[in-house]
Amino acid sequence: MTRGARLNGEPTVRDDVLVFVNHLYDAHHVDALRERFPTTRFEQLPAAPPWPASIAEGEALLFAGLRKPELDALLQAAQGVRWIHTGSAGFDWVQVPEVERRAIALTRSADVMSIPIAEFVFGTLLAHAKHLHALRDAQREHRWAPPMHLELHGKTMLVVGVGAIGRRVAALAKAFGMRVIGIKRDGVSDPGVDRMVTPAALHEVLGDADVIVLTAPGTAETDGMLGAAEFARMKPGAYLVNVARGSLIDDDALVAALAEGRIAGACLDAFREEPLPAGHPLWDAPNVTISPHCSYRTPEIRGRVIDEFAANLERYLSDAPLLNTMRHPALGY
Repeated sequence: MTRGARLNGEPTVRDDVLVFVNHLYDAHHVDALRERFPTTRFEQLPAAPPWPASIAEGEALLFAGLRKPELDALLQAAQGVRWIHTGSAGFDWVQVPEVERRAIALTRSADVMSIPIAEFVFGTLLAHAKHLHALRDAQREHRWAPPMHLELHGKTMLVVGVGAIGRRVAALAKAFGMRVIGIKRDGVSDPGVDRMVTPAALHEVLGDADVIVLTAPGTAETDGMLGAAEFARMKPGAYLVNVARGSLIDDDALVAALAEGRIAGACLDAFREEPLPAGHPLWDAPNVTISPHCSYRTPEIRGRVIDEFAANLERYLSDAPLLNTMRHPALGY
């Protein structure tokens, strides 16, 4: 039966569709999909070739764990794939030549990582404000050295990119008694944000922020959005957290701002090149916490990915419009 066929005016749900699941998902995740879709075939792919004999038959791919060249090579073998759902919050991991050449439909996991990433943001903020690194160093050296802590209450946080992750970060900030300024492409207000502005107002609000949290997508518009001019406008003592993409920051400008003490410090969870090269100056920059792009990593997120993928798979099988497609294809998100 062809996709989209209708019986008595109702959409027909197809059966015997083959769906590929990348290797990072656990067997119980695949079993959960099989239980939910008993007439759909699911096959878990290995991490690398050789691919199974059925590789040309699959129509859909639940993606995770491959770099772009590896995904492109996989798709050249999997010529039947028409739709990819990525477990990531952004589309950049799956934007490869084969996807563009075949116009493969892309969907993403819209809100599976906001909980762990928002908690990570406040973990690093509290570590900074309460001098947890200095306390650990003093304990290691058997020194009694009580620091003067900072309070988050009453401080101002700037959230750059108020999507699902930024919205949850803002909500936690409000719970801590912070004032929240948000930056959103359309400038539409949000209940958890005290003041919302568009990206054009970045320079206007940077100087008000005690904490700047980057949660915006990596696009042509956001590339290098924090450079020397922006660091010069930040409040002395401001703290930066990047849980978005490394492309948002000019690394040289950040290293200079840290070395000159223009900002208090930074926690970086994303970088232009990953893994961060061993000789990169950010490793030894003062007051920096380097996190290997892991702020999202908890056992719970893959279950949420499965739930969002399953909701879309139901729509795919009945020819309904897919959820969480690209809103701005020209920008890649």
